[in-house]
Amino acid sequence: MDDVLRIAVQWLHVLAGVLWIGGGYYVIFVQLPALASMPMPARGPALLALGPRQVRYILRTAELTIATGVGNLLLSGRARQLEDVLGSRWALVMAAGIVLALVLYGLARGMTKPLVERLLAVAPQAAAGDAAAAAQVPVLRARIQRLGIIQLVIGTVILLAMVTARFSRASSGSGAPAYCP
Repeated sequence: MDDVLRIAVQWLHVLAGVLWIGGGYYVIFVQLPALASMPMPARGPALLALGPRQVRYILRTAELTIATGVGNLLLSGRARQLEDVLGSRWALVMAAGIVLALVLYGLARGMTKPLVERLLAVAPQAAAGDAAAAAQVPVLRARIQRLGIIQLVIGTVILLAMVTARFSRASSGSGAPAYCP
């Protein structure tokens, strides 16, 4: 039964991580360019429909990824190996992945979400012809896109760290390395 739980938690962790990082790729390479190509009067309603959903989606998948990552670590029985981060490649890349995941989540919650909320506040004004609001839209969009690219780089490094951890050896406690399945 323990194996079934570990498999379920790991599967959910991988799925959530793919949805989190993949969602970021979709936003940067598909959604934002499509929105930018729309005429301004249509852009406001589209942003109002997509923006809040996208932010909720990214934050919830991030939270699920982090929570199942903690669960996966605890269920694996290897959490104590993180006490010596430099003791194995596994511990080092796991620690790096954990820290980067928390940084990535912090960026999404603390920076991206407020920028999207600001864009959602000015987009209807810009669509209605407000020149000052219209001037803010490309600036906000550029900041969101720049921050999104930074987040994609961090997310890609996290994925590399997790794949590296998966195929690394961890300390077995006896001094002999043990393969980490």
